[in-house]
Amino acid sequence: MSKILQNQQPFDVPIPDTGVTVAASSSYVIPPQDYATFAASSDVITLIADLTFILNDGGNDITNISNAIDIIKGWPVQASGAEEPFFFDYSGEIIGASPFTLISHLVTTATLSLSRLEISCRTESAIQVLLNGVPIADLRTGAAKPSTSFNWFPKRECILGDIIDVVLNKRVSSPDIDVGAHLMGVTTT
Repeated sequence: MSKILQNQQPFDVPIPDTGVTVAASSSYVIPPQDYATFAASSDVITLIADLTFILNDGGNDITNISNAIDIIKGWPVQASGAEEPFFFDYSGEIIGASPFTLISHLVTTATLSLSRLEISCRTESAIQVLLNGVPIADLRTGAAKPSTSFNWFPKRECILGDIIDVVLNKRVSSPDIDVGAHLMGVTTT
């Protein structure tokens, strides 16, 4: 990531504690060997905070002053949205034919990151996770004893308007079964 100071003024602006002057209405690329000098500069922080300079990362203007200051200081930039854990579950008896939709969720936040699906049942069953009707995961539960299957989705991203379904297909000859399904992750607003 580059660190580029864009002078928003029609005149040259000195940064006294760095020894650098940024020419009128132009940009200054901070050399990597000078990052520590600029990170320690109270003058550059003041000039970013009062919008004399806008920081550019080599591709985007960083218009959030707090994020621009964090980048200059070399600190991690905070996520723009608030993250909240989510947990959807189903618990009940599956009677009769399958397939049976255990969970169906319309994403109503900016993003939703799936982290884990857990299924518990007493009979062999096939489980599918669908994103907008397209399978994204398949797993099986065991037979004859209580069993649990896990399938991790490392940061599987879903966006506003996506539909997530968890569908169970039990064997035709299987009796009615008790099932628990838990889908976990994080939403970002």
